[in-house]
Amino acid sequence: MKLALGLSEFSDEDFRFVKQLGVDHVKIGGGALMGPEQRGRLQEQKLRELQDWLGSYGINIAVVLLPQGRETQYWNARLGRPGRDREIEDVCESIQVIGEASVPVVEYTWSIVNVWGHVPGRNTWGRGGARVKRFDYERVKDATAPPGEGASGEAMWDRLLYFLERVIPAAEAAGVRLACHPHDPPTPTLRGEARILGTVEGLTRLVDSIPSDANGLNFCQGTITEMGVDVIETIRHFGERDKINHVHFRNVRGSVPRFDEVFVDDGDVDMLDAMRTYHDIGYKYVLMPDHVPGIAGDTPRGHRARAHAIGYMRGLMQAVGATGSCTPTETD
Repeated sequence: MKLALGLSEFSDEDFRFVKQLGVDHVKIGGGALMGPEQRGRLQEQKLRELQDWLGSYGINIAVVLLPQGRETQYWNARLGRPGRDREIEDVCESIQVIGEASVPVVEYTWSIVNVWGHVPGRNTWGRGGARVKRFDYERVKDATAPPGEGASGEAMWDRLLYFLERVIPAAEAAGVRLACHPHDPPTPTLRGEARILGTVEGLTRLVDSIPSDANGLNFCQGTITEMGVDVIETIRHFGERDKINHVHFRNVRGSVPRFDEVFVDDGDVDMLDAMRTYHDIGYKYVLMPDHVPGIAGDTPRGHRARAHAIGYMRGLMQAVGATGSCTPTETD
């Protein structure tokens, strides 16, 4: 298994930051490699140019995240609207481009609402007054969907399986593994949408629906914790079946209906036990920090907080005998 960081912007300073933390792999947002509306087919030339730029720092792209926002690449597919077949073709062609570039994992989400409903503002509920995201289902449980966006569980499953039946063969042909992110927050419903991927049972149904090495999960450990389940047993449940293709390694205090997204070393899960479990099951893809608290003096993109998370993760990896595959590289 390997350490990674997510990049939303690309610059020499960003790449130096990644490398200075001893990280050799990154996740990038595929929308940055499309047009300005993040629709259509991922552009091969843009991907190759970014790979070359990162490669000059000894950094590899380990994961590409397909656009997840409103009106982006496969928005109509999530809504079951006309135009979804063209969007699914765009996804399949993008996966082909990603596979030809030897990127092993493509992450996607299957939500209309996306991540929504957290308490707004600068909430200083974390350790030492750090700003953390809090979710309280009581505040938002009665929120209604915008016109045409509510969806039952049956509708969400029908649309998802329609998508996967077409996309998984493309991923198999490209030699790429898919990593579906669970619904975050994992409430029964949210803003009129049934959250079909907000339980272990739902995620199990997903990976069982189409048997394929390409059909797997982004095991967002924070979201799994929010479900109120045994996280260590859940890592084993999916990991021993080789269904974990990406990991968001974060910690949470509490679970649905109310939780805080805290520092990686300050939540309810024994993170050393979690890291040991990934190592025991032979997990071989990347682990990366996900949401991080806002800490004193940090940048808007959380450089200090991400450095803290990476340092903690590296220590855990070394404690269980996994180094994270960092190799010394000199750059100008």
